Amino acid sequence: MELKYLHINEKQQNKELLISQKQVTMLKKFLKEFICNEVLIINTNLGLEVYYQSSNDCTKIIKEVLTIIVSKKCDTNDSFQFISFQNEHEIQRSIDDAIEYVAETPQFLSYTESMLSQLKLQYESNKKLIGKLSGIWSEVMQNLHIRNVSIQKIQALQNNFQDIYIKNVKDEVLKELIIEAVDKKHVN
Repeated sequence: MELKYLHINEKQQNKELLISQKQVTMLKKFLKEFICNEVLIINTNLGLEVYYQSSNDCTKIIKEVLTIIVSKKCDTNDSFQFISFQNEHEIQRSIDDAIEYVAETPQFLSYTESMLSQLKLQYESNKKLIGKLSGIWSEVMQNLHIRNVSIQKIQALQNNFQDIYIKNVKDEVLKELIIEAVDKKHVN
């Protein structure tokens, strides 16, 4: 099963969330039952991010369900842009590009704060997905560092992202090994 990611944003850039928290909960519940696996949904002012693991591309069903959810508000075909990524390599490349683009903008800080709080709330139901995303973020950090992109703000995000994952590891021996592996003293 491949990790998949669907990014949905409004064509007319609004500063509002695409859907309410109640609608996010409904969408997540439906998709989790449909996919029979973890579903992580991050809802920020930069768009709606849907992460899931599946052998199948669920873009069409997500688009149809979202159309039902927002049908009173607008027409999804005219209002939203859907960008689908079908494997970890594509996801990593999209995160690389997005971070390089937005890291120096004022929206980056509010985006990261919102994303991190949502990750903390969803950790228990999305341990595997958040673990995979943590690995992707580590790769993104290395790639940006190699390309001499300023990673100071991003480093804080990566540290917080890792902390969410590490703090929830139950096995104390494994937790110590992870902490030692990511300790800055051991980074060249």
